Amino acid sequence: MKLFFYIMIAAVLFSSCGKENVYSNDFAAVTFLNASPRTPSINVLIDTIDQTGTGVAYRSASLPLNVRPGSRNIVLRTPNLLVPGTFITYATFPAENFETNTSSTIVNYDTSANGTGPLKTFRLTDNLTTPTAGKIKVRFLPLGRSITPLDVTFLRTSNTATPDSVTITNQTYVGTTPNTAALSAYMEIPAGNYTVKLKTAGTQTVLATTTLVSVVNKGIFTVYTAGGIPGFSLGLSSFRQFP
Repeated sequence: MKLFFYIMIAAVLFSSCGKENVYSNDFAAVTFLNASPRTPSINVLIDTIDQTGTGVAYRSASLPLNVRPGSRNIVLRTPNLLVPGTFITYATFPAENFETNTSSTIVNYDTSANGTGPLKTFRLTDNLTTPTAGKIKVRFLPLGRSITPLDVTFLRTSNTATPDSVTITNQTYVGTTPNTAALSAYMEIPAGNYTVKLKTAGTQTVLATTTLVSVVNKGIFTVYTAGGIPGFSLGLSSFRQFP
Protein backbone atom coordinates (compact mmCIF):
# COMPACT_ATOMS: atom_id res chain seq x y z
CA MET A 1 0.00 0.00 0.00
CA LYS A 2 1.33 3.44 -0.87
CA LEU A 3 1.87 5.89 1.91
CA PHE A 4 -0.03 9.16 1.69
CA PHE A 5 0.83 12.36 3.53
CA TYR A 6 -1.32 15.25 4.60
CA ILE A 7 -1.01 18.66 3.05
CA MET A 8 -2.19 20.84 5.90
CA ILE A 9 -4.04 23.86 4.55
CA ALA A 10 -4.62 26.12 7.51
CA ALA A 11 -4.08 29.68 8.63
CA VAL A 12 -2.39 28.31 11.75
CA LEU A 13 -0.98 24.79 11.69
CA PHE A 14 -2.24 23.75 15.13
CA SER A 15 -5.69 25.27 14.80
CA SER A 16 -8.51 22.76 14.47
CA CYS A 17 -10.70 25.23 12.62
CA GLY A 18 -10.61 25.75 8.89
CA LYS A 19 -8.19 22.89 8.27
CA GLU A 20 -8.50 20.71 5.21
CA ASN A 21 -6.56 17.49 4.78
CA VAL A 22 -5.53 16.64 1.24
CA TYR A 23 -3.63 13.45 0.48
CA SER A 24 -0.56 13.65 -1.73
CA ASN A 25 2.52 11.64 -2.61
CA ASP A 26 4.32 14.72 -3.90
CA PHE A 27 5.85 15.79 -0.59
CA ALA A 28 8.03 14.49 2.22
CA ALA A 29 6.77 14.64 5.80
CA VAL A 30 8.76 15.55 8.92
CA THR A 31 7.66 15.53 12.57
CA PHE A 32 9.46 17.40 15.35
CA LEU A 33 9.63 15.82 18.80
CA ASN A 34 10.52 18.04 21.76
CA ALA A 35 11.97 15.90 24.56
CA SER A 36 14.02 18.61 26.28
CA PRO A 37 12.65 20.34 29.41
CA ARG A 38 15.01 23.23 28.71
CA THR A 39 13.18 24.06 25.49
CA PRO A 40 9.60 24.49 26.75
CA SER A 41 8.60 25.62 23.27
CA ILE A 42 10.24 25.00 19.88
CA ASN A 43 9.64 26.96 16.71
CA VAL A 44 10.56 25.13 13.52
CA LEU A 45 11.61 27.08 10.45
CA ILE A 46 11.93 25.42 7.06
CA ASP A 47 13.67 27.63 4.50
CA THR A 48 13.19 30.60 6.91
CA ILE A 49 9.40 30.10 7.19
CA ASP A 50 8.03 29.31 10.67
CA GLN A 51 5.97 26.13 10.39
CA THR A 52 4.77 25.66 13.96
CA GLY A 53 2.79 28.71 15.04
CA THR A 54 2.97 28.93 18.83
CA GLY A 55 5.64 26.22 18.92
CA VAL A 56 6.03 22.58 19.94
CA ALA A 57 5.75 22.15 23.72
CA TYR A 58 7.98 19.95 25.86
CA ARG A 59 6.94 16.27 25.72
CA SER A 60 4.91 16.73 22.57
CA ALA A 61 5.33 16.35 18.82
CA SER A 62 4.29 18.56 15.95
CA LEU A 63 1.83 17.50 13.33
CA PRO A 64 3.60 16.04 10.30
CA LEU A 65 4.90 19.00 8.29
CA ASN A 66 4.91 18.67 4.53
CA VAL A 67 8.21 19.53 2.92
CA ARG A 68 8.94 20.08 -0.74
CA PRO A 69 11.46 17.51 -1.98
CA GLY A 70 15.08 18.54 -2.27
CA SER A 71 17.59 20.30 -0.06
CA ARG A 72 16.00 22.34 2.75
CA ASN A 73 17.40 24.45 5.55
CA ILE A 74 15.83 23.75 8.95
CA VAL A 75 16.27 25.95 12.02
CA LEU A 76 15.05 25.13 15.54
CA ARG A 77 14.70 28.09 17.88
CA THR A 78 13.16 28.96 21.23
CA PRO A 79 11.65 32.19 22.56
CA ASN A 80 14.14 34.43 24.35
CA LEU A 81 12.53 34.93 27.76
CA LEU A 82 14.90 37.81 28.54
CA VAL A 83 13.96 39.74 25.42
CA PRO A 84 10.27 39.20 24.59
CA GLY A 85 9.52 38.92 20.91
CA THR A 86 12.96 37.56 20.02
CA PHE A 87 14.31 34.04 19.64
CA ILE A 88 17.43 31.99 20.37
CA THR A 89 18.58 29.59 17.66
CA TYR A 90 19.92 26.36 19.13
CA ALA A 91 20.03 23.94 16.19
CA THR A 92 20.39 24.21 12.42
CA PHE A 93 20.14 21.56 9.73
CA PRO A 94 21.69 23.11 6.61
CA ALA A 95 21.00 21.40 3.30
CA GLU A 96 18.88 18.62 4.81
CA ASN A 97 17.65 16.38 1.99
CA PHE A 98 14.02 15.28 1.64
CA GLU A 99 12.54 12.83 -0.84
CA THR A 100 8.94 12.45 -1.95
CA ASN A 101 6.75 9.91 -0.18
CA THR A 102 9.07 9.58 2.81
CA SER A 103 8.67 10.44 6.47
CA SER A 104 11.17 11.33 9.21
CA THR A 105 11.25 12.58 12.78
CA ILE A 106 13.69 15.15 14.16
CA VAL A 107 14.25 14.81 17.90
CA ASN A 108 15.79 17.15 20.45
CA TYR A 109 16.74 16.13 24.01
CA ASP A 110 19.16 16.86 26.88
CA THR A 111 22.60 15.30 27.00
CA SER A 112 23.88 16.23 30.47
CA ALA A 113 22.81 14.86 33.85
CA ASN A 114 22.66 18.30 35.45
CA GLY A 115 20.67 19.89 32.63
CA THR A 116 23.31 22.47 31.76
CA GLY A 117 25.14 20.78 28.89
CA PRO A 118 24.40 21.05 25.18
CA LEU A 119 21.16 19.91 23.64
CA LYS A 120 21.25 17.16 21.03
CA THR A 121 19.25 16.78 17.84
CA PHE A 122 19.05 13.85 15.45
CA ARG A 123 16.87 12.62 12.62
CA LEU A 124 15.08 9.28 12.40
CA THR A 125 13.62 7.51 9.39
CA ASP A 126 9.93 6.64 9.77
CA ASN A 127 8.65 3.46 8.14
CA LEU A 128 4.93 4.16 7.95
CA THR A 129 3.96 1.17 5.82
CA THR A 130 0.76 -0.49 6.95
CA PRO A 131 1.21 -3.01 9.82
CA THR A 132 0.34 -6.67 9.36
CA ALA A 133 -3.40 -7.33 9.71
CA GLY A 134 -4.34 -7.45 13.40
CA LYS A 135 -1.17 -5.64 14.47
CA ILE A 136 0.04 -2.14 15.32
CA LYS A 137 3.60 -0.81 15.09
CA VAL A 138 5.49 0.77 17.99
CA ARG A 139 9.01 1.99 18.70
CA PHE A 140 10.63 3.21 21.90
CA LEU A 141 13.07 6.11 22.27
CA PRO A 142 14.90 6.32 25.65
CA LEU A 143 15.52 10.08 25.53
CA GLY A 144 15.27 10.78 29.27
CA ARG A 145 18.27 10.53 31.58
CA SER A 146 18.27 7.36 33.68
CA ILE A 147 21.16 5.88 35.64
CA THR A 148 19.62 2.40 35.55
CA PRO A 149 18.31 0.32 32.61
CA LEU A 150 14.57 0.37 32.01
CA ASP A 151 11.87 -2.07 30.94
CA VAL A 152 8.89 -0.91 28.90
CA THR A 153 5.74 -3.06 29.18
CA PHE A 154 2.85 -2.73 26.73
CA LEU A 155 -0.25 -4.05 28.56
CA ARG A 156 -3.17 -4.58 26.18
CA THR A 157 -6.16 -3.24 28.10
CA SER A 158 -8.73 -3.72 25.33
CA ASN A 159 -8.34 -7.50 25.62
CA THR A 160 -10.24 -7.67 28.90
CA ALA A 161 -10.94 -11.41 28.78
CA THR A 162 -7.28 -12.44 28.74
CA PRO A 163 -5.04 -9.38 29.18
CA ASP A 164 -1.64 -9.81 27.55
CA SER A 165 1.55 -7.80 27.42
CA VAL A 166 4.81 -7.32 25.56
CA THR A 167 7.96 -6.04 27.31
CA ILE A 168 11.04 -4.38 25.84
CA THR A 169 13.83 -5.05 28.34
CA ASN A 170 17.02 -3.33 29.48
CA GLN A 171 16.64 -0.05 27.60
CA THR A 172 19.39 2.48 28.29
CA TYR A 173 19.62 6.20 27.68
CA VAL A 174 20.47 7.03 24.05
CA GLY A 175 23.55 9.05 25.07
CA THR A 176 25.33 11.65 23.01
CA THR A 177 25.82 9.44 19.93
CA PRO A 178 22.45 7.75 19.36
CA ASN A 179 22.18 4.78 17.02
CA THR A 180 19.63 6.31 14.64
CA ALA A 181 19.24 3.14 12.56
CA ALA A 182 18.27 1.09 15.62
CA LEU A 183 16.05 3.83 17.04
CA SER A 184 14.21 4.17 13.72
CA ALA A 185 13.05 0.55 13.82
CA TYR A 186 9.52 -0.49 14.84
CA MET A 187 8.14 -3.73 16.20
CA GLU A 188 4.66 -5.13 15.69
CA ILE A 189 2.37 -6.06 18.59
CA PRO A 190 -1.27 -7.21 18.64
CA ALA A 191 -3.74 -4.45 17.79
CA GLY A 192 -5.67 -2.86 20.61
CA ASN A 193 -5.51 -0.20 23.30
CA TYR A 194 -2.56 -0.26 25.68
CA THR A 195 -1.31 1.05 28.97
CA VAL A 196 2.45 1.45 28.65
CA LYS A 197 4.46 1.12 31.85
CA LEU A 198 8.02 2.34 32.34
CA LYS A 199 9.75 0.23 35.00
CA THR A 200 13.14 -0.21 36.58
CA ALA A 201 14.65 -3.13 34.66
CA GLY A 202 13.93 -6.54 36.15
CA THR A 203 11.35 -5.21 38.62
CA GLN A 204 7.68 -4.29 38.80
CA THR A 205 8.49 -0.78 40.06
CA VAL A 206 6.50 1.53 37.78
CA LEU A 207 8.16 4.89 37.16
CA ALA A 208 5.69 6.36 34.66
CA THR A 209 2.82 5.38 32.36
CA THR A 210 1.18 6.47 29.12
CA THR A 211 -1.57 5.06 26.88
CA LEU A 212 -1.93 4.03 23.25
CA VAL A 213 -5.33 4.10 21.59
CA SER A 214 -5.39 2.39 18.21
CA VAL A 215 -7.66 3.54 15.40
CA VAL A 216 -9.88 0.76 14.02
CA ASN A 217 -7.32 -1.73 15.31
CA LYS A 218 -4.43 -0.14 13.46
CA GLY A 219 -1.82 2.51 14.12
CA ILE A 220 1.86 3.41 14.24
CA PHE A 221 3.21 4.92 17.47
CA THR A 222 6.39 6.33 18.98
CA VAL A 223 6.79 5.98 22.76
CA TYR A 224 9.59 7.90 24.47
CA THR A 225 11.02 9.00 27.78
CA ALA A 226 12.03 12.57 28.58
CA GLY A 227 13.41 14.49 31.54
CA GLY A 228 15.45 12.86 34.25
CA ILE A 229 17.41 16.06 34.96
CA PRO A 230 17.17 18.35 38.01
CA GLY A 231 13.67 19.79 38.29
CA PHE A 232 12.16 17.38 35.75
CA SER A 233 11.37 13.79 36.72
CA LEU A 234 11.65 11.00 34.19
CA GLY A 235 8.42 10.94 32.18
CA LEU A 236 6.86 8.69 29.55
CA SER A 237 4.92 10.02 26.56
CA SER A 238 3.72 8.84 23.16
CA PHE A 239 2.28 10.09 19.90
CA ARG A 240 0.50 8.46 16.99
CA GLN A 241 2.31 8.83 13.69
CA PHE A 242 -0.17 7.15 11.35
CA PRO A 243 -3.02 7.08 10.60
